[in-house]
Amino acid sequence: MRVLLIVAVAVSCLVSTAGVHAQSSQSREARIAAAKKAFAVGTEAYANGEFTTALTSFRLAYELTGSPDLLYNIATVSDRMRRDEEALEAYEGYLEARPKSSDREHVASRIDVLRAAIEARRRAEIDAEIEARSAAIDAAARVKAERPLTQHVGPGPGPWITIGVGGAALVTGAVLFGLGQRDQKTVENAPPGSSYSMVQEMADRGPRRTKAGVAMMSVGGAGVIAGIIWQLTGGHEEAMPEVSIGPTGILVKGTF
Repeated sequence: MRVLLIVAVAVSCLVSTAGVHAQSSQSREARIAAAKKAFAVGTEAYANGEFTTALTSFRLAYELTGSPDLLYNIATVSDRMRRDEEALEAYEGYLEARPKSSDREHVASRIDVLRAAIEARRRAEIDAEIEARSAAIDAAARVKAERPLTQHVGPGPGPWITIGVGGAALVTGAVLFGLGQRDQKTVENAPPGSSYSMVQEMADRGPRRTKAGVAMMSVGGAGVIAGIIWQLTGGHEEAMPEVSIGPTGILVKGTF
């Protein structure tokens, strides 16, 4: 029974292993079939000038098979599309995998051309960036030369507060002065038979209101005049912010 069990287990393992190999073989055949289809699509697309489709198809075929020869196709299409970095990488991969290929001289020459083109483009980009920074520096220098060195900074809200408080005192004083004058006129023109206590109260209150009104109008007027003078003569001169060019662009320095 033990021997039969071992045999059964061995047979099961063999069947399982055979199944795995069969699946692996089928998977490999499916990948090859898919790669052939992608290669055919890429070849036809390249012949029709549909380079984007051709590049996608050749990349798919390369991913399915890993064949270095497909790197040449990828490099050729990328070269036609002016994707210099991609073409250079594919050409170098192809030449590394096929160092003794018959087209080695042609591939090496294309690598040299692409490296030179990439370097020239990088230099052009650097030159353009330097030119842009120089233009920004010149513009900042012109702005600095044309702008004033200082600017007038006002005294702030203080004068207006003083004017407001003084105006309120002036109005209050005018009201008190008017009330005092009214009391005095009432006393002077009191009709016969008027209450003595009322007349006496107005006689005492009128002068006090008048004096208080005159005092408040004097203080309020002085406050309004002081606020106006403060607003006109207050403030100070302050240096304008300095504009300069830094490594990351235009910088602004100063006190605000």
